[in-house]
Amino acid sequence: MSHLLKQQIEILDFHLRKPFLATEHGHPSEYKRMTMLTFLGSCREIGRSGFFIEEGKESVIVDYGVKFLNPPAFPPPVPLDTLQGVALTHAHLDHSGGIPMVLSDPDVSLFCTPATRDLTVLLLRDMDKISRGRLPFSRNEIPRVKRQCQPTAYEETVPLGHNFELTLFNAGHIPGSAMVSVRCNGKRILFTGDFNAIESRLNMGARKNLPKHDVVVTESTYARRMNPNREEIEIDLVDTVTETLERGGTVLIPAFAVGRSQEIMCILEASDIPRKYPIYVDGMARKVNDILVKHPEYIASPQAFSRAVKRSHRIHDNRDRQRAVKKGGIIISPAGMLKGGASHLYFKMLYDNPKNAIILVSFQIPGTPGAELLATNKVTVGNRDFEVDAEVKIHHLSSHSDSRGLLDLLKKIPGDPEFYVVHGESESCDALAEKLKKSGRRAHVPEVSESFEI
Repeated sequence: MSHLLKQQIEILDFHLRKPFLATEHGHPSEYKRMTMLTFLGSCREIGRSGFFIEEGKESVIVDYGVKFLNPPAFPPPVPLDTLQGVALTHAHLDHSGGIPMVLSDPDVSLFCTPATRDLTVLLLRDMDKISRGRLPFSRNEIPRVKRQCQPTAYEETVPLGHNFELTLFNAGHIPGSAMVSVRCNGKRILFTGDFNAIESRLNMGARKNLPKHDVVVTESTYARRMNPNREEIEIDLVDTVTETLERGGTVLIPAFAVGRSQEIMCILEASDIPRKYPIYVDGMARKVNDILVKHPEYIASPQAFSRAVKRSHRIHDNRDRQRAVKKGGIIISPAGMLKGGASHLYFKMLYDNPKNAIILVSFQIPGTPGAELLATNKVTVGNRDFEVDAEVKIHHLSSHSDSRGLLDLLKKIPGDPEFYVVHGESESCDALAEKLKKSGRRAHVPEVSESFEI
């Protein structure tokens, strides 16, 4: 079955599954004016985030991401003939990976911050490069993101069609990330996306005094855990780096290209380390730095970040990598879980020297090389097994609010909203929904393709 035919069948199925409203005589009436919210993904899972709002003969999509299975999975297709616009919370591919698919009409605009627009294009091109033709859209469709984007600032309200208004609020997750508020039929629906209420060296914290909303669709990534104190983690991280450098070792920090690499740079910039030792940046983090320097309004301290970028040494090729390892210093390189990228090359050069240190700075998903390394000091990279003599440490810097942070922000939203809990493992979704219910709120955990009348 062709991809186009499969998509047409799924859209027809979507139409057939739409609920009907009974008239006063008990007969189905095909469309009383109502607002419908359909959950397209990120239900009891992390990945392929997507939401579809219908009001009368108009509709809006919020996020349309990917989940990296084999082959990659996307939200189910929805009818695009009534689409008034697409809103994007942030650039991470679990939220943005399918955006070109819903921008097929050149008259439909994408609404997101300028930083999100530019980072999304970068990540989509990288995904296309490594997917080897397994995506349901081509590289030639990626420019739609930039071409059809209507850059939207925080707190700016934009009308969409006749029925919708859209406002973005700072989400504090990565530079440019936003909560998306949609007003329709006299109601306000908030999509939190990924958020972090705690300010970091890189990001301003999410807006806490949010306006009244009737419905809130919230993430629940860390609903079952508490993050350690951020200031203490930063101190411990700097201490580990300093101790390694002072004994003549080299530090490898595998880090996510978007957000985490830049945060590490800002943490180190606030210490004495950059004035004594070289800092090298490799992989996609280099291009992310270039983008964020152009969007200083989304950085907590633009001056500090600019200094950090100027002080760092940009790696261009393998010759530079060899020189960086020989000279010693700090190497910041994707990927954050040692799953690939230039971090593999550095690992193979550094793993067998006890003077060196490999510092992980994010949660390591079970089954990844980073998780294996933490648990056993052994790891399989490529087809080779390594016993690691270098020091291995983790200093976890989360870009998500933890259990307490989630509840603190959500419970302060005025208007006694109804909550829909998504973007978390099944247990995390249930845990946050239960905590909200215990505090007197109404909360649900939706399933994929489930629709609710607002």
